[in-house]
Amino acid sequence: MNEIYLGAAVLCMAAVLFLESLSPLHAAGAPLRRWARNGALSVLAVGTTLATPLLFWAVAGPLGLTMQGGLVQWGWPVWAQWVLTFLVMESMAYALHRLSHAMPWLWRLHAVHHSDVELDATTTHRHHPLENLVGALLTLPVLIALAPPPLAVLAYSLVALAVATLSHGNLRLPAWLDRGLRWLVVTPAYHRVHHSAHRPQTDSNYATLLPLFDHLFRSATPVPPDGGRGLTMGLERGRDARSQSLAALLRAPFSAAAAPVAEAARPRAARDGA
Repeated sequence: MNEIYLGAAVLCMAAVLFLESLSPLHAAGAPLRRWARNGALSVLAVGTTLATPLLFWAVAGPLGLTMQGGLVQWGWPVWAQWVLTFLVMESMAYALHRLSHAMPWLWRLHAVHHSDVELDATTTHRHHPLENLVGALLTLPVLIALAPPPLAVLAYSLVALAVATLSHGNLRLPAWLDRGLRWLVVTPAYHRVHHSAHRPQTDSNYATLLPLFDHLFRSATPVPPDGGRGLTMGLERGRDARSQSLAALLRAPFSAAAAPVAEAARPRAARDGA
């Protein structure tokens, strides 16, 4: 399953980067260094996620924890197991994401993702490895208790991967298409609001796959008429080249200067002209 996920991640990244070259929201300026940095951080983060189950089972084995019972024991039909698996995994992703903005120590980790001053497909997996470790350790016990069909877990992971990569894309979709899709799935314009440096916007639109959760829990923020083109991405602090190095990003959560929240945005034009 790990091989399938990794293959899908590479394929999604390549596909969205190709789409970005055809219809970019913003012109990319010398992105190769940034892509290399994001790629290195992504390898560390995704590697941590995929390795965490091994660490978990090393502890769970002696404790007698097994993937038995759960939905199968409860007698749920297969289709209902799949639906519940999707809803549970999306709700866990939403809850953990929202907590990552609300709890200062989690925000210090998650801020590494938000500190990217541009937004494109390479931002998707730009996470601190410790954030992925925490997320995996919190998710695995729920999956063990639920014991969902492994194929359902893989299917959700692949769908969420595709949508997340697309939603981080530097893409200019037709306004009518983005408006129509964002009622069903997270779109680039919808998620771009979440990466705004303006705190009321960055603390909203948390959904990974289904905007329904944002609407249910009143965390949805409307997309600006320009599709988020004029928003400033990232955080107000740590925008210089030194702060954006791989070593600095790995140290960032432990820095005394790490901001607990996103700060008010400057207009994009002012930032680009600085």
